[in-house]
Amino acid sequence: MKNHSLIIDIRHQLPWHRRYMSNTTTALLWASWLLLWRPMMILLGIIGVQNHHIVHHLLMLFLTALEKGVIMLVVCALLLLLWNNFVPFKPFKRVAAKNTQDYAQHFALDTQHLQHCRQQKITVVHYDETGKITEID
Repeated sequence: MKNHSLIIDIRHQLPWHRRYMSNTTTALLWASWLLLWRPMMILLGIIGVQNHHIVHHLLMLFLTALEKGVIMLVVCALLLLLWNNFVPFKPFKRVAAKNTQDYAQHFALDTQHLQHCRQQKITVVHYDETGKITEID
């Protein structure tokens, strides 16, 4: 198994009672799945005794649907492979953090006063009607 597999297989690390529970649950789920198909098998068996052409028609429908499903699965896998290989991944560019001098230039404030206000526990910022910073206390 690969080191970087997406499937986590740690069954050998589980205690025996958990492995037993997992195996039993898996067997019960498979049995339930097969019991869900029981009516279809009974129907095919009853119809098969009386009309062979209906069974043949149903089997051809099933095989056609299965064939189309396999084709769609292969097409989907190929599209994902092409997408993975030919569509480049563009990571987000990290924006450099602004320093105090950049903020002071942007808001037209004194750098020393801005640094002093940032170190305070409580800072009051005054704005004018347009939203421009007028004063920092």
